[in-house]
Amino acid sequence: MNEFQFIEKLKNIPLNRDIRAGIKDDAAVIENQLLCSDTLVENTHFKLEYFSPIEAIIKSILVNLSDILAMNGKPSHYLLNLTVPKNQSNILENLPEEIEKINKEYKIDLIGGDTTSSENLWLSSVTMIGYSDNPIYRSGAKVGDNIYYCGSLGYSSFALSLLLKGIKNPLFKNYHIKPNIDFNYLSLFNSIKVESMIDISDGFLNDLSHILNQSNVGAVIDLDSFYDEIFFNEVDKYGDNPLKYILNGGEDFIPLFTSSTDKETILNIAKKLNLPIVCCGYIIDEKILISTKGDSLEPKGYVHF
Repeated sequence: MNEFQFIEKLKNIPLNRDIRAGIKDDAAVIENQLLCSDTLVENTHFKLEYFSPIEAIIKSILVNLSDILAMNGKPSHYLLNLTVPKNQSNILENLPEEIEKINKEYKIDLIGGDTTSSENLWLSSVTMIGYSDNPIYRSGAKVGDNIYYCGSLGYSSFALSLLLKGIKNPLFKNYHIKPNIDFNYLSLFNSIKVESMIDISDGFLNDLSHILNQSNVGAVIDLDSFYDEIFFNEVDKYGDNPLKYILNGGEDFIPLFTSSTDKETILNIAKKLNLPIVCCGYIIDEKILISTKGDSLEPKGYVHF
């Protein structure tokens, strides 16, 4: 049983009370409240060769913010659970200062959590609380919708590939170490008709497949729309394929959404708001995932087990 098969079984457990959304989305929705959780584990999500423990803890906060944004919400409070290797607690001395910076930047508050120790591994787990009067789910994609992503794809996973090779300061390092979660996109989402949305964390094709499966639709993707001159040139220096990182790299932590609003209208609004956005395909009735040339596209993003 892999990660997604396990989650599917959890979804089938009957609920004792009515809620608007549970396991199937980026965050649970109870009335207008959003709740989500994420965990970063040393040697699975980060290595100390290129990631300090404090950077990993801050990232664990940021990735939860991405889930809140993907539900068309604003964050408010969070719980932080830390597992600290024995005899390494001195590293935490500067953590309160970094948490204060993040709290101020995103207007969020740390309200509790738990601390424990381990023999040798760091672990940071965050439960984020937010709210939305109009949450957007994965299940709403409709035939004829255009597909968009907000920001840059592939930067994070490409930077990680170089960090793992011992290259200390690759060009796109910050996209992996400290992703920017841009809540200015809420202005765009609330100006158009967004039918479905998810954050890209497990790879573009993997996460798009979640939307397709829950909406019972398929998609056609324009691979040419992903062209990014700076990124493509940088990847080419290493003799690598940029689409590998764009389609299946993961850890981008940007919104992916479908919309029935006219494409030109969306692009014009995004331009006025100075928000990077790319239209990369459209939704079809047939339950397939193909390129505009008819080639089948296979999700190969990260699966934990």
